[in-house]
Amino acid sequence: MSSATTNDSKRRPGGRSARVRQAVLDAAFAELGEKGYGGLSIEAVALRSGVAKTTVYRRWPTRDELVADALDSRSDRNEPVPDTGSPRGDLKEFCEGVRAKLTSNHGKAMLKSLVAAVDQSPEIVETVQRFWRERRDAGGHIIERWIRRGVLRPETDADLLVEVILAPIYLRVLLPGGPLTGDVLEGFIDLALDGVLEDIASARTNTDQASAAASDAAGVDRTERANTT
Repeated sequence: MSSATTNDSKRRPGGRSARVRQAVLDAAFAELGEKGYGGLSIEAVALRSGVAKTTVYRRWPTRDELVADALDSRSDRNEPVPDTGSPRGDLKEFCEGVRAKLTSNHGKAMLKSLVAAVDQSPEIVETVQRFWRERRDAGGHIIERWIRRGVLRPETDADLLVEVILAPIYLRVLLPGGPLTGDVLEGFIDLALDGVLEDIASARTNTDQASAAASDAAGVDRTERANTT
């Protein structure tokens, strides 16, 4: 047997296995998008994917295991962390990635079906929580980097800031809340960063102190005029 034939035989099993897995997971997403969690069946996924039902059952014995693996395949854990040179640029790139996934083919319908599924399956709840945890971690890496660089305030809660930025994105996907353009994403980011940027925090403190001093001065002036009168 030639070395080329040997190499082909070594590549085919892994390659075919990966293709089968991807076909099944794509079919699962499509079924979730069209029928929701309640209407999802392994038989329908097998038919749509063109993979034998026995093969699907052998790898994913239950519907919940199939959905969990499908969602896990869209995890952010292996995504590169943006490093554009600014917190706004990093967060914009991160949010654009989230938007792309949520608005991809069947993404919106899949999200809605998973929201409904958390009331029906404890395993799906754990899967969704893990998925959300990994998404927050991906954004949290960006926040923590800019805290270390002294650009964001040291007491910034990275988890909370990521949730503040992501929440309106999810809301606009789940509900008819308006467009999700790049300008809209930047608006969400700017509003969230306004409270944690060191320069803005310092400027706000100085402004508050100046306002308080002006208010005190005005109060003293009114008191002096009243006493004079």
